[in-house]
Amino acid sequence: MAPAIAGLLVLSACGGGGDTGGSGEGGSTESIAPITSQDINIKDRGELAQGGTIRLDVSDFGNNWNPMNVNGNNSDLTKARNPIMPTLFNYDTKGVPTPNPVWLESAEQTNADPTTVKLKMNPKAVWGDGSPIDIDDLTATWKACDGTNKKFECAATQGYDQIASMTAGADKFDVTVTFKGAYPDWSQPLVNPVKAESVKDPETFNNGWKTLNNDWLAGPFKVESFDNSQKVLTEVPNDKWWGDKPLLDKITFRAISPDATAAAFANNELDSFDIGPDPDAYKRVQGVTDASIRAAAGPNFRHFTFNTKAGVLTDQKVRQAIVKGLDRESIGASDLAGIDWPVQPLNNNILLQNQEGYKDVAAETGITYDVEGAKADLDALGWTVGADGIREKDGKKLEVKFSQLSGVSVSENEALQTQNQLKEIGVKVDIVDVPIAKFQDGSVLSNHEFEIIAFSWIGTPYPFQGISQIYGTGSESNYSQLSDPTIDENAKKLDSTTDLQARIILANETAKKIWENVMTLPLYQRPELIAVKTKLANYGAFGLSNVQWENVGYEK
Repeated sequence: MAPAIAGLLVLSACGGGGDTGGSGEGGSTESIAPITSQDINIKDRGELAQGGTIRLDVSDFGNNWNPMNVNGNNSDLTKARNPIMPTLFNYDTKGVPTPNPVWLESAEQTNADPTTVKLKMNPKAVWGDGSPIDIDDLTATWKACDGTNKKFECAATQGYDQIASMTAGADKFDVTVTFKGAYPDWSQPLVNPVKAESVKDPETFNNGWKTLNNDWLAGPFKVESFDNSQKVLTEVPNDKWWGDKPLLDKITFRAISPDATAAAFANNELDSFDIGPDPDAYKRVQGVTDASIRAAAGPNFRHFTFNTKAGVLTDQKVRQAIVKGLDRESIGASDLAGIDWPVQPLNNNILLQNQEGYKDVAAETGITYDVEGAKADLDALGWTVGADGIREKDGKKLEVKFSQLSGVSVSENEALQTQNQLKEIGVKVDIVDVPIAKFQDGSVLSNHEFEIIAFSWIGTPYPFQGISQIYGTGSESNYSQLSDPTIDENAKKLDSTTDLQARIILANETAKKIWENVMTLPLYQRPELIAVKTKLANYGAFGLSNVQWENVGYEK
């Protein structure tokens, strides 16, 4: 996963983001399960016009374009990179991968344990400098993030660390990948290879992607220009592209503050944007005559990350008391007021309500909304209520800092809700403003410059992936900084367990442990609500599927 628009991070491999919507006076408590899995206005290429531009937004661009680097792993950058980077597998509405024929002629599992995969890469596929995409690139991608060299600042090592070897057959396009054991999610570490030259050593990996280099890119589009002063990225059809000709003439990405995107869309400055949990934007889009809101229930969720090395949050029992003091249903209802999306607290850090096997681990642990229970717990810990209503102990106030992302209405709302709710149990919450730029460049998270911070994790078609990334010992993306050997061991078991029901049981056991640790606190499944110009086809709310940029265009 990693961060994205308006505070979203993307889980490793095939990250995406989104929203859904309709009309309504507020969110309901109905189940999320019936919500569509994809809403993109599917059209055959023959029904679409040749030409046209799609204008999109990002919150900011950051300063590291490497999709594998922890500071390049956010959904804004993922969105901007997708048209210009390889995607070896396509995903259907259920998240089932199939080889993308533009990149892979075939991909076949030939052995179960150890998992062995035979790939036939498309020899027509080339990087921007004309060099072939082959085993050398797959190998370099694997080696950079297999966890053996800690100098590579990888967003995640999961999957890569399970590969034992890559060998060439008749030529460099004939590749056999052998894993260390059974690995049911074998396509996951093979989805997004990068050019070998671009990750050849830690210095290049960490610092060599400060600018976009067409020689290192490959996709239906290429970079025409990047205006850093105006913060506009322009992509045009790639003259070396070997697949179906892109329908669009141009894609532009412009940095716009999240609180200004709805106005830009209404003023015909954007052709699509991610509404997310923003009621004002949702309402405004409904008044745009040539616009639609496309909705899907993607694998994405809002949450709080707790820095367990900061201040009073070093005490697990204090963190648990804070969870009991938070009415997450009320926070969700406030975030989503006016949006037609079920308001339902997410009580599992791994599985979402509309995924098979979801279990309410908050109820199992008893660490859920309970104001009187929170007060009793803090009493027992020796935190006594002072004259100002704030608890103190040994002359120290029970005080935490909540970092809100400036200009991100949902983050600002969550900070205020948290401040008001925790005051009731005697906890003082100081709200700290964080510029979007510090989120987009990864510094506020990587440098652990927060105590509590809210953002969204943008998931992938692999529900059991991401545990090592977010919660694993030594992971660059473990922003909570808590290490738990049980979680590490369970993540390894999940990687090699092939039986689905056994994986579900293990995932829920792990989720329970994460919940008890209070490393992150899920709020709700984030709505994938995408505002689009109505005539735009093959684009919108993708859910578990992926965009195929050569097929995005406008109806005739």
